[in-house]
Amino acid sequence: MLLFAAHDPGAKNIIRPIFEHALGLGYEAQFVALATTRRLMDGNQAAGFLESGKPKATILGCSNNEGEWPLIRACKARGVPTAMMIDIGTLKKLDAMTPEDFPDQFMVTNRGCYKEVTELGAGPGTVVVTGDCRLEALSNSGSPDGGDLVRGHYGLNADSPVIPFFCSPTIDQSIDAFLSLAALLPAIDLDNPEVIVRPHPRSPQQERLESACRPFPFAHFDGGNAISNPALLSASLFTLSMGSTVTLESLVLGIPSAFFQVNWEFADLDALYRNLDEVVRIRTEEQLREFVAAVVRNEGPVLTGNVESHRGAIERTWRVVEELMATKI
Repeated sequence: MLLFAAHDPGAKNIIRPIFEHALGLGYEAQFVALATTRRLMDGNQAAGFLESGKPKATILGCSNNEGEWPLIRACKARGVPTAMMIDIGTLKKLDAMTPEDFPDQFMVTNRGCYKEVTELGAGPGTVVVTGDCRLEALSNSGSPDGGDLVRGHYGLNADSPVIPFFCSPTIDQSIDAFLSLAALLPAIDLDNPEVIVRPHPRSPQQERLESACRPFPFAHFDGGNAISNPALLSASLFTLSMGSTVTLESLVLGIPSAFFQVNWEFADLDALYRNLDEVVRIRTEEQLREFVAAVVRNEGPVLTGNVESHRGAIERTWRVVEELMATKI
């Protein structure tokens, strides 16, 4: 049996495609959401869980609360091979750990993250740039045709360009960034743009952002989930975010996207995404005009490369899992 476990939503999303790949190949596999199975974040209970059925290998996400580490330690103590998948960067997720705590293998999505993990003490041979399986699965699924659905839901004209704007978890920053974008819209060469303002799902006081949007007829605050992100992206001319993995999803689906960093305190959020070299940063009015003009000319930064090494990520990751299953500890 293969065991997959993660706590945070992002950590779960990054390992789920390889879990589904294992099932598709006929392997017995179990997926544990640690946020709801909290007993496995206790070392003794994690050890007891393993006694009831020893996995061939355990694949874990990497969460901000370090929720996976008790299970890693329990696996290591019982000779179960372990691997941890980290997307984008380590941030502070490994700071409290020592190399003795580390899993047998790290799988990361970019070279910057590889450098961070090895600088924290992991042996270079234990870190592999496998890429982002979640983005590859999204790319393989294709972009839905959400144009009519999106325009009908928001009451938009058929010829108005749709621009989703994805906000940060901090409501004050989100308001500052939206007002900055609203002030700059008249400077770009687009007729009747419509901005769909999506708050971060964990952001408190979303009603304040909604109030900030209300005076602007082009702004459509959307704190609900009636329209999925893929459907909204598919209907868009381009997308902007303050710093979000939705930008990566947009690029993978062939929709130009950028981080909007004009007239708000973006340094801390940008640091979270410092390894995403593929993403355009817009920090001036001129850069916004150039970005939009390139999109209109069909020369925008639509994905032509391999954002987060997503192409072939599932195959590379599965090779690591196969090697783990063959490991004798």
